[in-house]
Amino acid sequence: MTTQLERRRRYTLLAMIHRQMTDFLPWMAQGRKGTCQGKRHVLDLPGLRLQSPTVIDYQAARAGASDPEAQRWLEWPDKFIVPAGQRDRWLGARPGVGRLLPPRAAPHLISLVAIDPATNLIAGMVGMGRKDHDIGGYLAPAYRGRGLGTVLFAGAARLAHDHLGIGTVYAGAHPGNAASIGALTAAGFVPVAGPPTHVQPNGHVIPVRWFGHARAQPGYCDRRGR
Repeated sequence: MTTQLERRRRYTLLAMIHRQMTDFLPWMAQGRKGTCQGKRHVLDLPGLRLQSPTVIDYQAARAGASDPEAQRWLEWPDKFIVPAGQRDRWLGARPGVGRLLPPRAAPHLISLVAIDPATNLIAGMVGMGRKDHDIGGYLAPAYRGRGLGTVLFAGAARLAHDHLGIGTVYAGAHPGNAASIGALTAAGFVPVAGPPTHVQPNGHVIPVRWFGHARAQPGYCDRRGR
C-alpha cells in the first residue's frame, strides 16, 4: 500500500523531471514549434521567425547589437555590451533552449527574438513597451541591408494587433537613421506627432521622429496564459 510519504516523493520526482524537460526540451514543454501556447508567442514571417526569447536567446541577441554600427543608434550603457571576442559564440547558440525569459528580467518590455528559419540562427530582437506600446528593434550584422528591418517592425505590429489586442503602436527614430525610418515606412508605419526628443539608455538626449501603426479591430492569438 502506497503511503502518503511515498506519494509525495513520487510527485516531487515528477515535478523535477518536468522542470528538466522545460529547461532543455523547450518545444516539448512549451508547445509545438510554430504555435503560440502558454506564455510563448511565435510569428512566422518572410525571412524571419519571431518568438518569445529564452534567457540564452536574450543574451545572444544582445551580442548581435553590441557592435559600433548598432550602438551608434542604440547607445546602451557599457554593462550591456557583449565583448567583441564573445559575440560570434553567442550568435552561434541554438535558439529556444532553456527557460523563457521571465518578465522580471525586462519588466517594461515584451520581447521577441528574431531567428533565421534557413539556418536556425539568431538574427536580432524586437521589443515593445508594455505601457507606452513603443517599438524598437535591431538586427545582427549579417542580417542588415537585406530588407529584414521591415519584416522585424511589421512583425512587432502584428504581435500587438493580432496577438495582444493592442490597436496602436509607436516607434521613434533618429532623423539621421535613414535605415530605420525606411524600414518603418515600408512596414506600414506613418508619421505621427510625439515628443521632439528622447532619452537614450545611456542618458544621451537625441532628436526623434515618431511613427505609428494602427488597427481598427485588434485581436488575440489562441494561446493560453495571457
